[in-house]
Amino acid sequence: MNNWEEFEVICTSYLTEQFGEYATFTHQGKSYSTVPDIKVETKKNKQFYIEAKHTPAQCGQFVLLPNIETKKFEYSKLNSTEVNEFSNAIIEHMNNYFEDFKEAGTTGKFIEFNNCQNIFSQWIIKTYKDKGVKFFITNNNLIFQVEQFAEYFNVTAKYRIKRSGSSSVGRGSIDSVKKYIKSIIPNVELKTTNDKIFVVSDENLHNKRFIIGKNEFMISKRESDFEIRKLSNTFNANVIFSIELKSNKDGISTSKFIDVLVD
Repeated sequence: MNNWEEFEVICTSYLTEQFGEYATFTHQGKSYSTVPDIKVETKKNKQFYIEAKHTPAQCGQFVLLPNIETKKFEYSKLNSTEVNEFSNAIIEHMNNYFEDFKEAGTTGKFIEFNNCQNIFSQWIIKTYKDKGVKFFITNNNLIFQVEQFAEYFNVTAKYRIKRSGSSSVGRGSIDSVKKYIKSIIPNVELKTTNDKIFVVSDENLHNKRFIIGKNEFMISKRESDFEIRKLSNTFNANVIFSIELKSNKDGISTSKFIDVLVD
């Protein structure tokens, strides 16, 4: 389990222990970035979400495609969020420095302009509100309303190339992947479910990578076993937001948060 996912689980347990009398808290984010982390269902059948972020952390992104002919960046149609005034402000700045940003590569280039911190924060606020998120929970179980995001986090943004996701091994690669794993880990136990391969091992195989032909694979921890995943060969250029918690901040009081749950 990744550190960020473990934090989501810890936050869900904390909320259940502290406020389970007033609502049900369900961890559901996991690796799906389009789904908020914690679902809240109150006794009065009201529903909203809480986003868990242990900082420093990434906090949202969108894909921009450089158009070499027009020398402008285009908002990808594959983005899960709609273009808005805040993303447009970022795009406008990047268009002014097109040659610099189009060569950002995997190292990336920071996006900096007047009032950019506010623009970044407002993009994040709108994005999470559109998902139904009402609160963030962060380090030390600090809880605050999504509208207060800029008060609690410093935000930076970078434009860089990022590999897009992973998938199951796939039926066509199962035999070759199993043969390879058995060649490097003697007496290993492998389990196959549809197009997925799981490794049973006492060794720490998490994040181990290997290449077969033109495909790259990664081994990821899944509870008691490890799953082998095929990494995408697609690289997208993303505007990626990163956050860091400001010091000496107090969150919403226990009584006020309860008031929200029982309202």
